[in-house]
Amino acid sequence: MFATEHDPLALLVELTPKLAKRRFREEIYKSWDHCCGYCGATATSLDHIIPRFRSGSSNRNNLLPSCQQCNNHKGSSKMEEWYMSQAFFSDDKLQKIKDWRNQEVLDLFQYTSDYIINELNNKNAS
Repeated sequence: MFATEHDPLALLVELTPKLAKRRFREEIYKSWDHCCGYCGATATSLDHIIPRFRSGSSNRNNLLPSCQQCNNHKGSSKMEEWYMSQAFFSDDKLQKIKDWRNQEVLDLFQYTSDYIINELNNKNAS
């Protein structure tokens, strides 16, 4: 869900869940220079690469900045099929989207569990 192990810590200092969500979304927009991942226009929304309708998550690697037109037009279609049929299709952008989708994300629960176990082991070794 998170890009690095520092992201969850940054979110913990946010005052409200609303601000944390805004920061989470803003980091995704920044990663794409506020441009639509499909056509390159100014991004105004986040599209689920694998739609929620098809059991897609709201994890970072499944959210892609998009313009409203691309987001609405794609709807619950399969991203690759839809994108390849568009006049603005680009092999390079498709690969960038696939790389984004396949990036390793941090599982906060696993990260926290590993951290606690490591700390306990260090304490017991002392």
